[in-house]
Amino acid sequence: MDLAYERMLRPLLFRLDPETAHRLGQFALRREFPWSLARPRTKGRDRLAIEAAGWTLASPIGLAAGFDKNGDAVPGLRHLGFGYLTVGSILPEPSAGHARPRLIRYPDTEAMANCYGLPSDGLDACAAKLKRLAARRLRTPLIANIHTDGVASYASCAAALAPYADGIELALRCPNRSDHIAIYPVADLDQLLETLRRQLPDTALFVKLPPYADEREKANRLELVERAIRFGLAGVTIQGNWTIAEKRLSRGQGSLSGRPTFASNLAAVREIAAVAKGRIAIRAGGGVHSGEDAFQMLAAGASMIDIFTAFVYRGWNVVAKIESELLDLMDQRGIARAPDLLPKAG
Repeated sequence: MDLAYERMLRPLLFRLDPETAHRLGQFALRREFPWSLARPRTKGRDRLAIEAAGWTLASPIGLAAGFDKNGDAVPGLRHLGFGYLTVGSILPEPSAGHARPRLIRYPDTEAMANCYGLPSDGLDACAAKLKRLAARRLRTPLIANIHTDGVASYASCAAALAPYADGIELALRCPNRSDHIAIYPVADLDQLLETLRRQLPDTALFVKLPPYADEREKANRLELVERAIRFGLAGVTIQGNWTIAEKRLSRGQGSLSGRPTFASNLAAVREIAAVAKGRIAIRAGGGVHSGEDAFQMLAAGASMIDIFTAFVYRGWNVVAKIESELLDLMDQRGIARAPDLLPKAG
């Protein structure tokens, strides 16, 4: 069964247009059956439990925003072993996103590029879906990712979603909807976080940081981390994607994800962890496909590890595969528990 997806089903799916295959996967996960009968179970998984963002997670491996944009696939996803699930990005109003084609695969490097442009059913529809899901008392923490503009809009979206989500993630930038952010105004983030902390004092908040390309931008992002710590946020998310030229996509460019982004994302985790010193959870997003990758991310300081592209290439039991590989490495190196991999605070 471990290789059934990669050897049998994936070749069939990869004959389809990438977005069609994505939608088919989402559709298959709309119901709990048959996923509730085939839940992946990792021997020794209790060793991977980790404290992060005020939660006790069964696994540090979670699903990044982007796969399930509106919360439709959560019923099935919750049975696949993820330590947490992220829904979104959720926009205030419905959006069709950019024109097709807007997703392409690079099988040789296990990567993808997209110019989706954040298609969304909109806040009202997504809040209604999350409300129905909340009534089922899901045990897997659910994070709602919001993308909008302005303090008032973020505040209204967060207020509408917070009753039905375990956490709220604030996306400060999407590479397919905005130009590269060189310097993000610290005062703007202060105003946003002050408003949200006053409005939602008990909600776990995450900030998804824009990537950085030079020392000046790096200094700005590290200052954003300090502000997130000051306002008592649950965590910061490191965005591991970057924009590449791709003439086969409708916009002539796309956001790259997958294995090629791993090295730069790992470096960013180390740099941010060196400043954070254990004062805030770090979510790493970009390039993790294996237990070795997860091992390195934990050792660098990420207590939460977002995956997306690995889900496409390794299939529905990707979490169990990564966990088994991670546990094997831990055994080889005499490490008892995943939290022991994290850098010591202070």
